[in-house]
Amino acid sequence: MLVRGLLAGLAVIAALSAPAADTTIGHTDAITANDPGYAGQWGVQHARVNDAWSAVRGDARVTIAIVDTGVTKLPDFGTRVLPGHDFVNNDDDASDDNGHGTMAAGVAAAGGNNRLGVAGICWFCQILPVKVLDATGAGNYDNFAAGIRYAADHGATIISASFGGNEDTQGLRDAVDYATGKGALVIAAAGNKGTTQPHFPAAIPAALAVGGVDEKGARYSWSNYGASWVDLTAPGCNPAQQRNGAIGQYCGTSSATPFVAGVAGLLAATDPAPSASAIRTALTTGARNGQVDAVGALAALPADGDTTGPAVAFGALAATVRGLVTVGAAAVDQHGVTHLEMYAAGRLIAVDRAAPYSFTWQSPLSGLIALELRAYDRAGNMTTARRTVRADNVAPAVTVYPNGRKVTARATDASGVARLELLVNGKVAGSYAGYLRQFTIPAGARTVAVRAYDKAGNLRVATVRR
Repeated sequence: MLVRGLLAGLAVIAALSAPAADTTIGHTDAITANDPGYAGQWGVQHARVNDAWSAVRGDARVTIAIVDTGVTKLPDFGTRVLPGHDFVNNDDDASDDNGHGTMAAGVAAAGGNNRLGVAGICWFCQILPVKVLDATGAGNYDNFAAGIRYAADHGATIISASFGGNEDTQGLRDAVDYATGKGALVIAAAGNKGTTQPHFPAAIPAALAVGGVDEKGARYSWSNYGASWVDLTAPGCNPAQQRNGAIGQYCGTSSATPFVAGVAGLLAATDPAPSASAIRTALTTGARNGQVDAVGALAALPADGDTTGPAVAFGALAATVRGLVTVGAAAVDQHGVTHLEMYAAGRLIAVDRAAPYSFTWQSPLSGLIALELRAYDRAGNMTTARRTVRADNVAPAVTVYPNGRKVTARATDASGVARLELLVNGKVAGSYAGYLRQFTIPAGARTVAVRAYDKAGNLRVATVRR
C-alpha cells in the first residue's frame, strides 16, 4: 500500500519569526542556548526542556532513530549521524532528498549551545537515519514496518516515526511489537487531518501516539486527537534546519513526534538507564494536562539504583558579609532534588524544598564562618558545597585631628576601609577612597564630622570639635 507521509502538516518559512514564550513557567536553573534559532523555540520553554537541560542533555549511548525521508548530515549534528539504510532505493545511503527527516532529526537531536542552527532536545544523542519515504513524502507499509524493525535491530533506544496512514495492518503491528520487544520505544505521529480517526502506527497500543499543541497549550486544529488512542501532546511548530542549513518553521504532528522523542532521549540518558516502558510511563505520568513536560517526566522516572548525587552550588555571595544575609543556591539532579539544607559554623540554619533555593542567615559579630549546602535527591544521595565568608558587623575605628581649616581623618578596620567622607552641616562635602585623608573645611561650616565605611558596609561617624 502506498501512502503519503505527514508532509501536508509541514510548513517551511524562510524568515523565521519568534513566537512569544510561555511566561507562566518559572525557569530557576534554566539553560538559555546560544543557537541562532533558539529565540523562536517556544516549545523548549513550554515543555520545560531548558530546565531539564540543567540536569541532563543526552548521552552518546542513546540512539534516536529518525524513520522518515532520510537525514542530511548538517554541522549541527556533528559526528552523531550513524550509518543508516534507505528502504526506498534499497541501499545504505539514507541521505534526505525531501527535507522532512532532516528537520525531524534537528528537533530531536540537533546540538545545543554550539552557536549553530537550533538547539535540539537531546544534544548528545546519536541519530540513526532510516529512509522509508521518498522525495515526495510517499511510502508504503512494507517499508514502514521494515524501517521500524531495522531501527530496533541497530540499537535504537527511541524510534521517531513521523509517517503513517489510516489503515491498520498486522505487519505494522508486528513491527512495533518487535521493536518494543527489543527494548525500543516507538513514538509516532497522530496525523494532521484534525479528526479523531485513528492513524497508524500511532494508534497501535505499543506505540506512543503524539498530537500537536500551540504555545498556549491548545490543540492545533490540524492535529488528530482522541483520548482513546492519542497518548501525549507536544509543541507542534518548532524551528529546525532544512537540508541547506536554513532555519524554517517545522509544523505538524511530524514535528511534535521528534520533540517527544528528544525528551525520551533525555530520560534514556539518565543513570541507571531506564527501560523503554519506564520512559513511556514517565512521559505520560509526568505530563501536564496531557502535554509533555521534561521536568515532570524526569521526576517520574524510578530512582532505584541511582547513586549519583545532585549538583549544588552557592549563588553570588560576597566574601565579607554583615547583618541579615540572603544566601542563594542552585541544585539539579537527573531524578529530582528533594531539598537543600544550609549550615553555618556546623549549625543547621534552614531547609528549602523548592527552587528557587534561598536561605536567610543572621551573621555573627565578626570572624571567619564556614557555610555548607547539602543537597538531597529522591534516592537519598547527598552532595555538599562549601564556602567560607568573613562576618563583619563591627564599624571601623575613626580618629580625627582638627587643625584650623584642616582636619585629618584616619580609620582602621579588620576587613579594610572603603572610604572616608567629610560631612559639613549634615551634607557630604568631600569623599576619599582610602583610610587616611586630610580634608579642608569650607567657610561657613557650623557642624563638621567624618564618616568612615568599611568594606562590609559598616559605618561610624566621628564629630570634629573646633
